[in-house]
Amino acid sequence: MTPFRFYVPTRLAIEAGCVSSLGTMLARQGVRSALIVTDSGVMKAGCVSKVLSSLENSGIGHEIYDGVEQNPSEENVKEALAMVSHNGFGAIIAVGGGSAIDTAKAVVALMIEKCDIRDLYSREVVGTAPITLVAIPTTAGTGSEVTRSAVITNKKARVKETIRGECLYPKIALVDPELTISLPRSITASTGMDALTHAIEAYTTRNAHALSDALAIEATRLIFENLRKAVSDGSDIDARSNMCVASTLAGMAFSISGLGMVHAMAEPLGGRFNVPHGVANSILLPYCLSYNCDAVSKKLAFIARVLGLRTDYDEGDSRSVERAAIAVVEAVRSLSADVGIPQRIQKVTVTKKELSDLVGDALRNSCLPANPKKASREDLKRTYAMVLDVE
Repeated sequence: MTPFRFYVPTRLAIEAGCVSSLGTMLARQGVRSALIVTDSGVMKAGCVSKVLSSLENSGIGHEIYDGVEQNPSEENVKEALAMVSHNGFGAIIAVGGGSAIDTAKAVVALMIEKCDIRDLYSREVVGTAPITLVAIPTTAGTGSEVTRSAVITNKKARVKETIRGECLYPKIALVDPELTISLPRSITASTGMDALTHAIEAYTTRNAHALSDALAIEATRLIFENLRKAVSDGSDIDARSNMCVASTLAGMAFSISGLGMVHAMAEPLGGRFNVPHGVANSILLPYCLSYNCDAVSKKLAFIARVLGLRTDYDEGDSRSVERAAIAVVEAVRSLSADVGIPQRIQKVTVTKKELSDLVGDALRNSCLPANPKKASREDLKRTYAMVLDVE
């Protein structure tokens, strides 16, 4: 057995309509005012209005910061922090995808450490959050509501950096499937495949163990059973609910076992070319899974059995295991295509120098060492070339 430790201190609710309980929960903790961190798209979709109604019903004051970008920047964090520092809020409520939640986490980190944000990238954030952090995801993809990290873009250096610490776990997470109903098909697809990426990478990482496996396997099963439904009929509340559960389970899985090659390659695409993280993960997943297949064939063969792809494989027959593993890779490709994920990154053409820079960033990324198979510079370059147009 691989030894492991597990710690997720977040009070979690996954239920349609649960966001209405937010005001009561915060009032019981003595919170009188809160900053809502979100983006303009979530505002337009009407998701924030449900949060506002709950706060107002409990007499909790609020202000809104809606400047979060799709790849949240250091500037976003500083702007939100300034609002918190000026107003003395008792809670910070992130409403949106991983970008909003990561921005709020970074604000909390700076409130604890009181330093320049770039000083947080090379060490663990230690301390107690001086403000109640609430995560309300509006996508079923990132799992950020149950993780201890935030990914922030340094625009000047064109790189994504990670802030980590147990104090960054949200104190409360309200996962309300009703908030995902308004998601466009394309975002439902890319965030759903993002969740699948989290699940599969958590399951196949070098650091995987019994608990992360259990969480990742169930997340994978739920995504295969529900993502197509959620994309084809956004009002299917059962499919939406199951995708929310899958996203949260996958978030728990990778928070304790880490990630791999997909994330190591996706983050540089966001940092240098502003490719949305979920889109980059979705496109890279089949290619990276194919690369890793032979290193994790037995684990993938088990997934094949869970998904009903190859229920007859023989664990003692290497060829049978290989066929079952390949069946999972092909199933991922089919799912990705069925929900409309393109095979290549759209509208991004890179020079050979930029390709080399991407590879360098990926080699330095903290996710790469946990990949189940060692990836060389040439391996990464070859994989990037499969999804990018190179001049």
